Amino acid sequence: MPKTSKDECNERQGQFAAAEPYNRKQGQLSVAEMYNRKQEKLPIIEHYERMRELGCFSLQDITEMVGERSAVTYLVNDYQRKGYIDRIHRNLYTVMDTEREEPALTKYQIGSRLFPDAYIALHSAFEVHGYAPWAGNEVFVATGTRFTDFRYNGVFYRRVHPKVKASTEWVAGALVTSLEQTVVDSLYSFEGSEGLEDAVECIVRLPGLDADKLLECLERYGNGYLYQKCGYVLEQLQSYVKLPERFYRECREHCASTVRYMVKGAEGLVYHKGWGIYGPYLKAEYRDYEF
Repeated sequence: MPKTSKDECNERQGQFAAAEPYNRKQGQLSVAEMYNRKQEKLPIIEHYERMRELGCFSLQDITEMVGERSAVTYLVNDYQRKGYIDRIHRNLYTVMDTEREEPALTKYQIGSRLFPDAYIALHSAFEVHGYAPWAGNEVFVATGTRFTDFRYNGVFYRRVHPKVKASTEWVAGALVTSLEQTVVDSLYSFEGSEGLEDAVECIVRLPGLDADKLLECLERYGNGYLYQKCGYVLEQLQSYVKLPERFYRECREHCASTVRYMVKGAEGLVYHKGWGIYGPYLKAEYRDYEF
């Protein structure tokens, strides 16, 4: 049957629609078409190297790399599919080691890069410094940014409150609290007998502590009870920490005037008049400590 003028018109319209690269509603290239055309221009190696430099990054970071917000989603999906990057949590990503198929960063490096102000603290900091008797499957991240504790790659990332002007340093590619800051933070925040024991087991492994730096950390807290706890515990461990007498004298001058129980509800606590505190007798427990 010969084509009618209407059939020819429809055929011509169909050919035009198939060849048209523009979005009819917006009068511009569709997002997919824009990405496909620009994909050849996207320097994949350059982006991957930049991602390796950052270690962890957000969608905003990727937008700044690519320069086109419309291409970000497609690039992220493409990189994830190829194993270049992996999603950590919500808007956060990490670069992957394509040979090992594992994150290129350690769990501590990831934790200290989750947010601009993040750093590793408490037992995790002792781990990074190399003085923890064991390494757990959780990383304590100090940051002012609120986030719900989450698991990534078998590791729990737990938020703790950051300390004002905390003493930090870069160790093995991760920002962590200094040894002195870690000691003070741990003795401030431990919970129960097990928490105290965990802190003590790390402290007795330390190569030495700077008395002035300890006092600076204590001064930033400005907590009389913390002076009591730190003075008492470190004096019991004097054979390990070897601090000068002036440190303990300074702690006594700032001690709270009230008698405190160091581990509430624990048995075998002894009253130490010099510190006005009921606490365990640590020296007996660690005098024969073997490394």
